[in-house]
Amino acid sequence: MSAKFIKPCLFLTFVFFISCTIKSQDSGSDTIAGKDKSGSAVKLNVGSDIMSRYIWRGTDFGDSPAVQPTLSISVSNFEAGCWSSVATNSFYKEIDLYAKYTVKNFSLIFTDYYVTSVNGTPASPDTRYFVYDDQKTAHSFEGSLLYKGSEKFPLWLLGGVFFYGNDKRWGYDAEKDSTNQTYYSSYLEAGYTFSIKDSSADVFLGFTPAAGAYGNTLGVINIGVTGYRKIKITDEFELPVKASLIFNPQSSNVYFVFGITL
Repeated sequence: MSAKFIKPCLFLTFVFFISCTIKSQDSGSDTIAGKDKSGSAVKLNVGSDIMSRYIWRGTDFGDSPAVQPTLSISVSNFEAGCWSSVATNSFYKEIDLYAKYTVKNFSLIFTDYYVTSVNGTPASPDTRYFVYDDQKTAHSFEGSLLYKGSEKFPLWLLGGVFFYGNDKRWGYDAEKDSTNQTYYSSYLEAGYTFSIKDSSADVFLGFTPAAGAYGNTLGVINIGVTGYRKIKITDEFELPVKASLIFNPQSSNVYFVFGITL
């Protein structure tokens, strides 16, 4: 399939699943989870994080607190969704569509990252949403594979690579930059989850194998720990909170981030 048709197909699939879910709810099904005609569970997830900073794979995007809403639909092994991050200083906006197919412990993920500006500077030659020209678009397509272990051994492994769109002009390769070639920026991560009484914590390490979107050479770019707990507000409501200490050895940066999940 031509790359310019991938995004419209993903968007229409996402809208289709939303429509099916709303229809099932209107017909008297559960407000969050209904049943399709084949008997498969249809689940709708709506939520948001409020973060003191948006740190992704070892880099600060927006340099300000951020609001990060999410909307997703899942049916059987398939999930389609939308995630966004908007900086409160208006210097950064990102809207991502994704599709994920899971078999046992493995998930194959396609993500379209749409970023119009970074710190007030246009992120691509053409930032209009429905422009998919590989040389101009503000969209970046990534394919990734995720392994998630069992509850007894909660290890995860993630590998992703950008293969189309705005993975260009990073300034590390004169030939690629002058001809607008894709860098095929790649990211690899390993992590493990620990349970601590009523809370949990993730430890993780991520690196890039070559210069590109994440750094200027091979190296570790994202290492740290995230702690999670729920603060009891009433007998029926608990507020999930999290905090992350993140180091980027390649850029010599450190971040301490706090977030609330709604």
